[in-house]
Amino acid sequence: MTLPTVGFIGLGIMGRPMARHILQAGYPLLVHSRSRPPIDALVQLGAREAATPAALAAQCEVVITCLPDDATVERVWLTGENAALPAMRTGALAIDMGTTAPSLAQRLADAARERGIAFLDAPVTGGQWGAEAGTLTIMVGGDPDAYQRALPILQTMGKKVVYVGASGNGQRMKLANQIAVAVGMLAVSEALLFAEQAGLDLNLTVETLSSGAAGSWAMENLGTRIAQGDFQPGFMVKLLQKDLAILMDEARRTGTPLLGTALVQQLYSGFERTGEESLGTQALILALRRLRGE
Repeated sequence: MTLPTVGFIGLGIMGRPMARHILQAGYPLLVHSRSRPPIDALVQLGAREAATPAALAAQCEVVITCLPDDATVERVWLTGENAALPAMRTGALAIDMGTTAPSLAQRLADAARERGIAFLDAPVTGGQWGAEAGTLTIMVGGDPDAYQRALPILQTMGKKVVYVGASGNGQRMKLANQIAVAVGMLAVSEALLFAEQAGLDLNLTVETLSSGAAGSWAMENLGTRIAQGDFQPGFMVKLLQKDLAILMDEARRTGTPLLGTALVQQLYSGFERTGEESLGTQALILALRRLRGE
């Protein structure tokens, strides 16, 4: 069976390893990104480079994006010079794997449908570590037949791929995920702040709490980084803040009270003011330490 040619746009912290997994699974791969090094790395592994999103889209049966924000997603897919959707073939498949507003996902799906193209919103969770290991959880909204077509490709990048309904529902599921991520990070940070103040060893605290009712992915992975003083990003503060801004807009629109999420958003806002927004989300404990007077 001949595998479809896949195009991947956006080779950042997440996109580069995700694209690599597609290539290593045997799919012919075209890539495009703003940054040169990840393009060169993937070309060395056998990918081909496309000069623009349109040039990539014209050659591919499946086009995937992993981009940082709504404005970039809309420009690359639809409104920018050399946008991807207008260049895609009828019957092709478009997949956006970043986190955007559900309304944008629905708008892009409508624009794709008018051109005879299927569009899926398929955001991911699992951070850089999940992208590197190919163990992401992928939440997919859109046409169910398009989901079945996309599934073998998505399975190269994730260990759990879930169809969650109509266009925009992938993004809604991701926003629900981000509530748990944000408030969970606060719980981990407060627990370790208390342990630190009490004079407990933080590595021992993380090991102990991870094995009981307080155990979580955040405690085991990000708690370990906090204990080691490592605030390098698996997922950046600025990207979580972008997601939380989308989330709070949705919450206001639906009248959903998200008190804990709003508090975390405010705590992270200090990093944006100090130029530290590229730290990992585990840096939340630094905000709490500063409230303590450090």
